[in-house]
Amino acid sequence: MKTDFIRKPLSLPSEAWINEQLAYYGGPAVIPEDSRKTTFPSITKEDIVQMLVSIQQSPEAVIDEFTEKYRSYVGANYAIATASGTSSLHLALVGVGVQPGDEVIVPAFTFIATAQAVVAAKAIPVFVDIDPLTYNLNPALVEQAITARTKVIMPVHVHGLPADLAQLRALADKHKLRLVEDASHAHSASIGGQLCGSIGDGAGQSLMADKNFPVGGEGGIAFFKGREDYERALTFLQETGIDYRMSWIAAAFGISQLDRLPYYDAIRARNASYLTNILAQTKLFKGPHVPVGHKHSYNMYRIKLDPEAAGLGDLPDYQVKEAIQELASSEGVFAREWQNVPIPGHLPFQNRKGFGRGYPFTLSERKDFGYHIDHFPETLKMLRSTLTICRELRSPIEYERIAAYALAFQKIDANPAIIRELVLQNTAAKKSYERDARLG
Repeated sequence: MKTDFIRKPLSLPSEAWINEQLAYYGGPAVIPEDSRKTTFPSITKEDIVQMLVSIQQSPEAVIDEFTEKYRSYVGANYAIATASGTSSLHLALVGVGVQPGDEVIVPAFTFIATAQAVVAAKAIPVFVDIDPLTYNLNPALVEQAITARTKVIMPVHVHGLPADLAQLRALADKHKLRLVEDASHAHSASIGGQLCGSIGDGAGQSLMADKNFPVGGEGGIAFFKGREDYERALTFLQETGIDYRMSWIAAAFGISQLDRLPYYDAIRARNASYLTNILAQTKLFKGPHVPVGHKHSYNMYRIKLDPEAAGLGDLPDYQVKEAIQELASSEGVFAREWQNVPIPGHLPFQNRKGFGRGYPFTLSERKDFGYHIDHFPETLKMLRSTLTICRELRSPIEYERIAAYALAFQKIDANPAIIRELVLQNTAAKKSYERDARLG
């Protein structure tokens, strides 16, 4: 039987590894090739017992049990479990009253589902650039994007770092708008102790295998603050006949997994803190910026590169990033771009075909939707000069693995001359957003 069990333990880390020859040039990799796999989620006896219990109940009862338990955990007033994160965002938008032709402000940097959910609600996504420190929606730029058609501000808690909801709430109140959270990365993330998903008027959250709370592989949940919004979403489902129901199997896994979520959160926070502290000792690398009072859930961990501090400031930043990515991969650390193009640069928004014949974009009087990627300089800069650790840090990895990741970055940091050499060898490298847009 094929197994996910990791059969070979990692060696205990040693600072001597920093001075070894880089694996790219034949030296020993910090993480050997046969030890690089991480496993998440883990299936436990509690999951199996819960499945045996749930199979004897009606699907509706299992889904209701999960919905109520997770709603209570998040602290939201109302919740509807759904089949996916996209469907949860669609329901949240419909619930807060979005109508065809309304405008919804979203960040230019997120997963495409954020904006696709807006189109699903027959509304127009209006993209705004990101804050250069947090990579979340920049509140300072939101107000100038508000028009008479704006209905909702929908920030994304990118990678699990809560957006600046205080400033966005003030803007929403000032202009009589609704505030909807895309909390798809933000399971257990919080501001001042209040969990993301319970702060805005509504929220959507993905629950699938690529998230910190993966339930049974695919699902979502919509949260609502007001009963009227919650009932509007339920009425929409009833009148349209759209089947957004969560699978009872996903819900059953969610019931048992919820008890382990705080443990996984604590391991990720510990590992992220360790890595951030080590990166602060390097010239090339910096960990995520986390504002005071914000709790990051680290669905992903984005690393900022500082070529200038390492004496590489004369080289194109995106070429330095590509060289570092290649070196890190050779050492067994899979640092990725995640997204390579601002979301407005993806074909659905460049072409604006929508549901056909351009609907719902034809409902807008706009001649220019502002979808050219040059409108988002901070997003472009971030894409040129950062890398992300995804699944590998999300898993509840052991101390020796996170220590090995840190040592790999220290090893690369000790070799700026080799980074320069790689850049000069690869002059044909392109900026990520000059290549075809891809998801993830």
